[in-house]
Amino acid sequence: MFVLLVELETDAARAAELESVLRSLAASARAEPGILFYAVQRPQGDPGRFILYEYYADKAAWETHLQYAPAKEQLDRFDSLLAAPPKLTFCDAVAISSAV
Repeated sequence: MFVLLVELETDAARAAELESVLRSLAASARAEPGILFYAVQRPQGDPGRFILYEYYADKAAWETHLQYAPAKEQLDRFDSLLAAPPKLTFCDAVAISSAV
């Protein structure tokens, strides 16, 4: 299993557009093989910051996600929306409990 935490920052003027892009990514993730869980969060009180939790069957599924046409189209928009490069944290799953 392959887990990725992604932190994104944008300015207030672009926050709604970035949110729309992230909602689109989450929706398209439902159809992608190898994605087990894909969630987008926004810290309370910080409208320009987003945290993504991505859970893949393996690293190859993540690499496929980056090239999957609907996802790639949205990911290509990041350059114009982000205030800083995405911060990626690659993780190993240790224990999982989910009611979702």
